Amino acid sequence: MNDAVLNYKTAMSVFKSWREAGLISEEELLKIDTITAEKYGLSLSSIYRANDLICSKKRVIYGGKGGAYETNC
Repeated sequence: MNDAVLNYKTAMSVFKSWREAGLISEEELLKIDTITAEKYGLSLSSIYRANDLICSKKRVIYGGKGGAYETNC
């Protein structure tokens, strides 16, 4: 892991703790994530980004008739 990824992860851990403490909203955290990723040179599609697309509360399943399901994350 390079310094940029390490710095990004460190910064985001602080912001996530702010979210858990109720100091910032989920929307603010997403904006902060984008700004922080840009600051450290991570692309919007980087696997190191904090956005967890696998464990969202509601995902769309592509293929067949489609649909959505709830996860327990």
